[in-house]
Amino acid sequence: MDRAILSDIELRTTTGRLYYYGSMAVLLAIAVVVLFPFVYAFTSGLKGSTEIFTSGLQLLPQNPQWENYTTAWNKFEIAKLFFNSFVIVSVGVFLRLSISALAAYGLSRLKPMGGRYLMMLFFITLMIPGIAYLVPLFVTLKDVPILHISLLESYWGLWLPYAASAFAIFVLKNFFDRIPTEILDSARIDGASQLQILLRIVLPLSRSILLILAVLTFMDLWKDYLLPYLVITNPQYQPITVRLFYLADSNHGVNLQMAAAFIALMPPLMIAILLQRFMKTGVTMGSIKG
Repeated sequence: MDRAILSDIELRTTTGRLYYYGSMAVLLAIAVVVLFPFVYAFTSGLKGSTEIFTSGLQLLPQNPQWENYTTAWNKFEIAKLFFNSFVIVSVGVFLRLSISALAAYGLSRLKPMGGRYLMMLFFITLMIPGIAYLVPLFVTLKDVPILHISLLESYWGLWLPYAASAFAIFVLKNFFDRIPTEILDSARIDGASQLQILLRIVLPLSRSILLILAVLTFMDLWKDYLLPYLVITNPQYQPITVRLFYLADSNHGVNLQMAAAFIALMPPLMIAILLQRFMKTGVTMGSIKG
């Protein structure tokens, strides 16, 4: 069985074995560097309030205080913050995938006039950093044109900006372009409308890429801080990323803050770990035409 870029014959040679073990050592070092912040955050939540500030790198606590996580969960109302975050993120993921799928199908199969120019505009928006249009976006949400309503202090002030994604539209359009035209033509002959073709044929065939985009969107929206910080100022409705910022300025111990921060990492981390197999399958399926 071949391993990566080395075949079994190459592994039997001295050079091949040296290359293999050297590559494994480099990858192991990278893995340690990547995992260190997670391990440090977890063990810091087990330390006492003064032990964290001990000089030197002491990764493991002297006397693990497991009750810190229970205390942080109850004192910071993590369950309520999780609920707020899941409401924001789940609706944001649904809207982004729905709007992106409709736009991508229109550009891919309906061939509107000026479709190439629209895609060019999408590419231009991808080159602009998000922080550049944060202020214009805030002004727009404060006084929506024509309607003259404010979306501040409302989840709609987050959901509507989250629904638009040039990256998701671009990825879905490329995937829709690879769906055989014969399948769609046969559905039209049977009398299916464009919406029925999208819902019953195109989207089921695109489950793999939709899953990848859903996971990436979930992690992207979960870690978003600036927009929720500007839009939602009521502590009762703030997501966990914003609320932890305010708790960092409180008189609570740093160990409890580290415990709360590690708990906040768990949902996107678990989703990435549990769905990585399906994401790998989706990438493989998305690379095959027909």
